[in-house]
Amino acid sequence: MQRELGWLPLHLGIYQSEQLVAACAGYLTSHSFGDFVYDWQWANIAARHDIDWYPKWVIEVPYSPVTGARLHTGGHIQQLTGVLIQAITQIAEQQQFACVQINYCRPEEAQLLDQAGFIMRPDTQLHWRNNQYRNFNDFLNDLTSKRRKEVRRERNKVAAADIQHIWISGQDADDELIRFVHHCYQKTFCEYGNYPALNQAFLQHICRQLGDQVQFCIAGRNGSRLASAIFLRSPSHLYGRYWGSIEEIDCLHFETCFYQGIEFCIKHGIQVFEPGAGGGHKLNRGFLPQTIYTAHWIQDPVLKHTLSQLSSEECRYDLRQQAHIQQHSPFSQSKSS
Repeated sequence: MQRELGWLPLHLGIYQSEQLVAACAGYLTSHSFGDFVYDWQWANIAARHDIDWYPKWVIEVPYSPVTGARLHTGGHIQQLTGVLIQAITQIAEQQQFACVQINYCRPEEAQLLDQAGFIMRPDTQLHWRNNQYRNFNDFLNDLTSKRRKEVRRERNKVAAADIQHIWISGQDADDELIRFVHHCYQKTFCEYGNYPALNQAFLQHICRQLGDQVQFCIAGRNGSRLASAIFLRSPSHLYGRYWGSIEEIDCLHFETCFYQGIEFCIKHGIQVFEPGAGGGHKLNRGFLPQTIYTAHWIQDPVLKHTLSQLSSEECRYDLRQQAHIQQHSPFSQSKSS
């Protein structure tokens, strides 16, 4: 990431006999944009303690609220993870960082970080899961009657506007398509007063490097492109990223970002669809709560105590929210999980 965007690479590697045995990818950040942790309240509390929250050391994939391995140990989790965690805290102490954040870590990593004295901060995302569906109607049949009718009504609105969708992989995307996708992404960010950090060269780069792991869903009418959504895929997961449109069409966002993604998962046997952070509107469209974890090392003991108490309150609130969400599940009672 460019220094101008406030992300300065600070990666960590541990070597044994000149062989890399453990590593983590991290960045010094001068703000909290793009890490999706929303810790501005914590930063304000630090300021009241006369502590500079920034720069903070963030260990994650920038602009990607996706759970994954953060402490890479070549599979030797028990043997090397403790060494890596100790190295992280030693460097943070030496450099006098107020905070280290290890974001969207795996549950097994979260457990080890908790044992090492990190503050665990849970959050909730909404994910869709493939219940061995044969087609979209199979999925609809798992929903309550009310939600099933709402989804059909939304899809029918898009169809009535004569909108068609096609999927194009990164390896098949030409420069004209990438320009259009980036324009849609940029337009949406600017309309909401946000800064579009990902440039067109980045999209070209991931298309070259990742090939068909990058997927673009393009909406159009009579051969003209109207909207796009960016996805990344693995054999087991589909990840929805950014979208945008050049024409306002009712329910087009739901179709392009959610329903097309669900159909893609069913067609390709993908088990989990993660459409990104936030968005309570996803619940009614078949996405259910999933707990995700961030871990926080705090240098100052007084600040650590204060934030630990706050985190406990946030955890209780998160559990209540999940229980509330489950009570309003869009799935019929026999299918809710």
